[in-house]
Amino acid sequence: MKGDVMDGELKSGCPRWLAGLVSAVVALALGCARQTWKKEDVMTWEGCCKGADACLALLQEVHGPDTGEQWLSPEQSCAAWKLGREGEDVVPRLIPLLRHADRRVRGGAAQALAKMEEKATDALPALIEAYAREPGGMALHALASLDDERAAPAIVRYLLESPTSALAHLGPTLAPVLLDVLENPESSWEELVLVRHVLSRRASMYTETFVPRLRALLARELEEPTLRRSPGTACPSAPAPGCEAVFDACTPRAAYVASVLAAYGRQGAKAAPEALQALQRADVRLTPVALQALVAFGSPAAVPGVLEQLAVPECRARALASLVSLGDVARPVATEPLLRLLATGEEGWERARAAEALGRVGDAAALEALRQAVYAPHSEVQAAAVDALGSYAFHTHAEELVPLLQRVVTTHASPVARSHARLALEGLAEQEVRHAESIDCTCIIPGRSGGWTLCEGHTSLHLHWEKPKAPPRGSPCAAVPGGDSASVLEAMGEACLVGWDDGEFGGTLEVHEAGRVTVLEEPRANPLRVVRMHGALVVVEGLAHMYGGAGRLVRVDASEGRWRATPWVTLPGAPMAYALDDAGDLVVGTTNQRLDAVVCGRAGTFAPAHVVRVTGDGRLASVEPDGRP
Repeated sequence: MKGDVMDGELKSGCPRWLAGLVSAVVALALGCARQTWKKEDVMTWEGCCKGADACLALLQEVHGPDTGEQWLSPEQSCAAWKLGREGEDVVPRLIPLLRHADRRVRGGAAQALAKMEEKATDALPALIEAYAREPGGMALHALASLDDERAAPAIVRYLLESPTSALAHLGPTLAPVLLDVLENPESSWEELVLVRHVLSRRASMYTETFVPRLRALLARELEEPTLRRSPGTACPSAPAPGCEAVFDACTPRAAYVASVLAAYGRQGAKAAPEALQALQRADVRLTPVALQALVAFGSPAAVPGVLEQLAVPECRARALASLVSLGDVARPVATEPLLRLLATGEEGWERARAAEALGRVGDAAALEALRQAVYAPHSEVQAAAVDALGSYAFHTHAEELVPLLQRVVTTHASPVARSHARLALEGLAEQEVRHAESIDCTCIIPGRSGGWTLCEGHTSLHLHWEKPKAPPRGSPCAAVPGGDSASVLEAMGEACLVGWDDGEFGGTLEVHEAGRVTVLEEPRANPLRVVRMHGALVVVEGLAHMYGGAGRLVRVDASEGRWRATPWVTLPGAPMAYALDDAGDLVVGTTNQRLDAVVCGRAGTFAPAHVVRVTGDGRLASVEPDGRP
């Protein structure tokens, strides 16, 4: 679900905010019925031009100087889309435009050829030449759609200059060239970082062929008495041990391979013996990657290492996320340390994530502590405890849990706790529980006033379509590979926080510094925006999909030169918009609405929406219509 952002300072109460929030649902629904084309509307393009001559003319119509932005204007995108539906006769007329003086026209011609796919085969030599002249342009997107092996040498040659978004869409003929880079002992660490990133994001593809090849490659790397690193690397002293995956020139080649295998999750579990062997090598750069691979595979061999991390404050967030992934694999040895953390954790998020992990581990010995935590002092702990009690692991205790969850739905102060309890009851009782907070969309009149600053798109007010602008020269974000497709690009001193959101397929959150990349979250991340509140840097994450909405706030900070991400606050649904109030607290609007109902729902449907305030200590409270918590 994509759209624009509401961003500004909150200076009034919330009735207007709520109206603007829920009107997004109405606007999206109305957008489904739109049939005519407007220049500013990129959703429906049928009417922008008719016939090859008119579309070629529109493609070459540029206005103003070239700003260097990656994306074409709506008019050119429309023309390229229409030309892509033409026959082979238009190909000879598009080929000369690949040498046009204006980048936008070159990009439009390449985009049209990309959409033609096999009909554009005659343009392959010209596209390869265009790619060699301008590796960062749109020609690679067209070559990816043609998927012809003749383009392979050029892709390897210009790998580091190529758009990551195009490399991620190479077809079955060209994609194996990325594995060739992993296998090549002469590949630089920059090339290995790029290939690791691309292959990790496309792990659902080519499993049957890629996993055996990757596993064999990892075994070969681990056979070396001294782990191989990038050529010309000098690592005189080992870095301090850490729990995050760090990739630089001193990272063993085996770590890059193990990281890609981890992205395959349970599908790559056959590589667990090699991952365990990598863990036993006790290399400070390889160990965290190997451990994360074992967690992704659901291997019991990961549990001891994860529990060691749990005892280290700097690694606690990573360990708790790992225990959530491992679930009952970590039972019963993880139960006692998690219960201890639930009772004594210094911060609310620690106790909350301990409760969440206890729900996934599913040990009945934790039930009483979780029941008590439902009314703990911290809102995060309350919501996580409710979510844990509603987990599948405790379904055999439904008879005793249903009355508690029913009370939570009707009386609990936390909107997240109520939301989790509602979902849990639907699972336990197998019946739909009505959203008490639902709002009839037909009763809402879209509008703006009262101090809110709204940046309204043509179909919604949503957060997700707001892509970061190209960073200025000299910014630490300027040279980030794949920045063209990033959802988050935020300079942090000499470092750059980078996020990619792939929707239901997950995403990643990384910190890029000179000579080093630290992976904070992967693959279960949906980073959307960055907001700074009370001196903290917070990433807003969220996803609206066919089963409802989910969102959270992730705090990013550094300790002793190492970066980490803390899963800080769980939101009651997918974030739609946000603002900072006069006290510096974050006000967020969310919805639990199913994506299909949001996009093409009928007028008069009910939109389960929340407006919540998040304080500096991570506490969450509903905002009432009069603006009060």
